[in-house]
Amino acid sequence: MDREAFLKPAQEYRMKTIIHGWPDECGILADAVRDFGYGGTATNPPTENGYTGNKENLAKFGRILEELNSRDMDYWIYDELGYPSGHGGGQSLEDHPELEAKGFYMHRRMAWEPKNAVFDLDDESDRIIWAAKYPCDCSRMNTSIVLYDQMERVAFTDTHCECSMKENEALFIFCVKSAYEGSHLTHNVSSKNRYINILDEKAVRRFLDVCYEPIVKEVPEAYKNARAVFTDEPSLQTPYIQGDEVWPYALAPWVDGLFEAFEEEYGYSLLPYLPMIFEGRSSSYTVRVHFYQLIGKLIAKNYVKQISDWCVEHGTCFSGHYLAEESLRAHVLYYGSYLEVLRASGYPGVDVLASYPDIYHQNTTRFAQMAARKNNTNGIMVELCPFINMEHFSEHPVRYAAGILSLLYLGGCRCVNSYFSSDFSSYSSEILQGYQGFMSRGQSIWLNEYTGRLGSMLDQAFHECGTFVYYALEEVQAKTRPSHCAQEASDSEADRSIFEITRSLFDRGYDYLFADRDDIVAAAGSISENQAWISGCRVENIILPAMDIIYPETWEALVRLREAGVSIWFADKLPKYRVGEKAVFAYYDFREESVLDAFTADGRYFAAIPAEQIVQKIEKQEKEFNVQADASNSFLTAKFQKDGRKIYFVVNKTEEKQEAAWQCSGKEKAEIWNPADGSIMEVEAGKSVTIDACRGLFFVF
Repeated sequence: MDREAFLKPAQEYRMKTIIHGWPDECGILADAVRDFGYGGTATNPPTENGYTGNKENLAKFGRILEELNSRDMDYWIYDELGYPSGHGGGQSLEDHPELEAKGFYMHRRMAWEPKNAVFDLDDESDRIIWAAKYPCDCSRMNTSIVLYDQMERVAFTDTHCECSMKENEALFIFCVKSAYEGSHLTHNVSSKNRYINILDEKAVRRFLDVCYEPIVKEVPEAYKNARAVFTDEPSLQTPYIQGDEVWPYALAPWVDGLFEAFEEEYGYSLLPYLPMIFEGRSSSYTVRVHFYQLIGKLIAKNYVKQISDWCVEHGTCFSGHYLAEESLRAHVLYYGSYLEVLRASGYPGVDVLASYPDIYHQNTTRFAQMAARKNNTNGIMVELCPFINMEHFSEHPVRYAAGILSLLYLGGCRCVNSYFSSDFSSYSSEILQGYQGFMSRGQSIWLNEYTGRLGSMLDQAFHECGTFVYYALEEVQAKTRPSHCAQEASDSEADRSIFEITRSLFDRGYDYLFADRDDIVAAAGSISENQAWISGCRVENIILPAMDIIYPETWEALVRLREAGVSIWFADKLPKYRVGEKAVFAYYDFREESVLDAFTADGRYFAAIPAEQIVQKIEKQEKEFNVQADASNSFLTAKFQKDGRKIYFVVNKTEEKQEAAWQCSGKEKAEIWNPADGSIMEVEAGKSVTIDACRGLFFVF
């Protein structure tokens, strides 16, 4: 471990400031960025007068990059005029309306006696894509069971469907329309442009043609010299985003060829079961899991991998961040399978909007960290954008930014592109008058050095953790149905449970990682001498959130891990359904719906207990390293290994400095590496060390 490199961190570890517009004297701003301690910038061509369609903009962009290159400054290329990435400032859909984002919805008719049904497409929709009718079993009170294996196709045109219906028959008509109203497109601070279909390979190719290719044509070395490309919140537009609005159409993601792709992927036709995407309870779970997993694979292939391959071909890496990373509900609604999408990227990333530690979401980086661990990408990129509760943030902006950065690096961040800006106008009041921000030059230099030391210390460090929380994506996929209004994470039982588990761990200072089905199965396969491993970490605890459905191979692997001595904890209930198994329709009376899927505590292999009890049991487990503060629950600790040494990163989450007394099994002394000033000192076990508010220290053995 290099002490000099820690004291004077290289620019690659410092923050990159995000600049979307440059003055004509762009070299002056580049000088200011370097003088204020930054490692470089994330930037884009001028956005006015046609964006990348204007050669003058591209020529100026070339001059900007020349100024950065001449100063040996790193840069990222931001790939859009605003966000979400894909609309190309309106160019992507110009003369190509067929590439717009689409969704499909269901229209349901029921015949309680014979009748003739007529349906005509409305003026909001594009066309009818499927129609079928089914007999229904209505023999029991309060039930109308669709008999999916007796589907009868109904003739239709693009705009009209008409058929005769027998008693107790259901007719389902499915229609496609643009996904726009009420979406992320109409509720952002950038634009209200219509948007491409990220499921469509041709639409994404069009985005490349209008936003990437013009740059490389006019500035051939632009991408080759770039650290990475920054894509910003590309996403499906079928979910509604504003909780106060209700819309006429409940949309599922659509792209031409979707039905054929489903059958190719899973070996059965989706058509008989298409209503299950929109309705049904446990009997519909497997179809929905398959559907949303396929959506994730299509986005990963057609958006992320296509652009990533282009970037590699042109000498750089594809990165950026996606939308609403903090919840599984959003992972399904916006991507089908967020992890599938993120793993297709060259370097995963997130954004963080929390402006101070008290409101930091503990899972902001943790889901993306899972992709980084699987892909071995040496951490993730974070867009730092302190946006929430700016009034409080403004009281101590540098302190709070340092606190957020400490938590981010502990949770997997290794690179920062920042909207937390500096007052560059002080460098040149005449030329940079409009470039004002939160930090003075001195504050900016300090925060960049602090961030640089975090990055230098943790670069290529192995994150060692034995507690894993299960990434219960199949549970949320199974229960995701298109809605007429916004769907919140708080509506998802799995999300509520995961939040409770991880917040309890976070508040008590315990580290954790997420693990998915593949990790659990691999861990079971790694068992040797009653030890199991995930990505080089010995597995000690696996915590599963409240869920009703799980992959059978995950369950079987958990049984084997339990037999090998791994502690397996289920929070609140045991899953009683398995993905792939046909669930029989569960009869119930609507008055008893509140007790459906009630608490299931005991099973053959496992017992479920409240999440709080799980964390209490983990608290009682023996720890190799302990650090105590004046105030309880002040610190968060994570363990790393690097160059044959153990590193414990301890972050003070509070707004008060704390005196920390430490103990480490078999160790009498520790080196304390302080990222605030680059100092290194030796401290004996049991002696107190001061950790300032919202900062961290490295305990090195």
